[in-house]
Amino acid sequence: MNIRGVDFSGGRRPGEDIWITSGRLEADRLCIERCQSAAERFDETGRGPILRALRRTLGRSDGVTGLDVSFGLPAELLPDRIEGWHGATRWFATAFADADASAMRERLKSAARSLPGERIELKRRTDRTVGASSPYSFITYYQTLYGIREVLAPLVEAGSVSVPPMDAPGERNAIEVYPAGTLRRLGTVDTEYKNGADGAAAKRREILDRLSAPDAGESAVELPEPVRETATDEPGGDALDSVVAAVSAARAARSGFGTDRPYDDREGFIYV
Repeated sequence: MNIRGVDFSGGRRPGEDIWITSGRLEADRLCIERCQSAAERFDETGRGPILRALRRTLGRSDGVTGLDVSFGLPAELLPDRIEGWHGATRWFATAFADADASAMRERLKSAARSLPGERIELKRRTDRTVGASSPYSFITYYQTLYGIREVLAPLVEAGSVSVPPMDAPGERNAIEVYPAGTLRRLGTVDTEYKNGADGAAAKRREILDRLSAPDAGESAVELPEPVRETATDEPGGDALDSVVAAVSAARAARSGFGTDRPYDDREGFIYV
């Protein structure tokens, strides 16, 4: 089975921030074949061309793609009439069709303020179970807008991909993953391996050693030396996160896309 992991960015020029790892799930391990930035993979640097190229790739590539991006919003912020994840995704794409990321975030924060309580950055049920940020937090809001509106919603509307567990698995599948949650699940380093943190490169190396260790079990990864070097040397941790996203996708595929935690069908589900 073909497996891909995508560390996503909604930045204006995300060529060096979006990373894509590709490989194959064999009988006993995930065999990684390549790890590339979007700039290298698509020969583009701007957000529009890159997201269109990514969407085309996902729409015609069989197997499973794990995307590190929120697939939905907290149910409290959805209109009462919305039913299921597909309905929520269509509503999102329409409601924020012309919005930039800041406008989307302010609208969602305003909606949250109108609800009982004092919370502003609401989380989905699946976010809470794995310790992920709110889909419109300062860290995630660009990814959420452009990931759903420009990539997921068009693919789903065209019937190009299935999105387990809300959909039955199909020939081409896209799932939400959260690399830090997967690293925690595997009992290895899950913080301070990015962006110049003290000892970050050594921590990236430790993570890769854990993934490729002989006793890694069902999460075992075969890493060619060029991929290992790329994932170690890329300072933002984005290359490494795309490798972990691929591991998450392989774990989900091995489980038959089963769910081990409760989730709200309108919000989506994070596989770790």
